[in-house]
Amino acid sequence: MGEGSRCASCLCCPFKCLACGLFSCLCSVLVTLLLVADVLALVLYFVFRPHMIAATVDSVSLSAFALSPSTPALLQYNLTVAMAVSNPNKRVGLYYDRVEALAIYDGQRFGFAPLDPFFQGHEESTQLVPAFGGQQMLEGDAAAASFRAQQSGGAFDIEVKLNAKLRVKVWAFKVPGPRSRISCPLSLPAPGAAAAPAFKPVDCKV
Repeated sequence: MGEGSRCASCLCCPFKCLACGLFSCLCSVLVTLLLVADVLALVLYFVFRPHMIAATVDSVSLSAFALSPSTPALLQYNLTVAMAVSNPNKRVGLYYDRVEALAIYDGQRFGFAPLDPFFQGHEESTQLVPAFGGQQMLEGDAAAASFRAQQSGGAFDIEVKLNAKLRVKVWAFKVPGPRSRISCPLSLPAPGAAAAPAFKPVDCKV
């Protein structure tokens, strides 16, 4: 009964049957292509095994970093960071998409700087200079107390993060890569501090 009904339906409307067949065939082709692409990406990854990227902070300018006496306290800041991001791979290129830099004090983000996407060829290094400026509310009495204690000590502990979505290029193939999360812990002299030591490059955590 079911088979006869389908045959009768196709006889009555052959174009409908043809459209259904083409749609089914197209879905099968797309699924097959996706599976092949995933397998190819996995094979390329294990063949070339891209190394982790490297990053260093080469210089920093902290020209303003002050906390207002108001409630809630406002953190006024002006911070510029010069950093280098390197691709150590000999046969793998890297695309950096959705690049953003964050400035963090005492676990609270106070600065955000979007950066342009870029590409790194084999064993190339890229210079980035994220700049942060403005004011941001600093929440909590503990954070304010930590600020005053570090200000008295003449140095602030600030973390700069760099996030990006990576794509890996091998030959003519481009495959999705992991999301890069770079963390650079910095100890910076308070603005106006006397006899501040010269800044030494800092290796970031990747």
